[in-house]
Amino acid sequence: MQGDGFIEDADALLEATAHWLRHTGISDDVKRRPREHVRDDAGHSSGAITDKYVDVELRARHATAKNKPIKQDEGSIE
Repeated sequence: MQGDGFIEDADALLEATAHWLRHTGISDDVKRRPREHVRDDAGHSSGAITDKYVDVELRARHATAKNKPIKQDEGSIE
């Protein structure tokens, strides 16, 4: 990566821990696959643990939408 000019990305990857990689993988997986499958693959003892990854995504979505400008139609009431 460094040879291709991705210095910052390479540095960040060098600092990655196994736990961080696992968390990142599960967070991405839960967006695309049934929670039950992710739960079983991750070895979580209950769906509540897997649901925490979904909750993180919902909080992140909310945070990015918090200051989103709202376009109003010309005929809308303000």
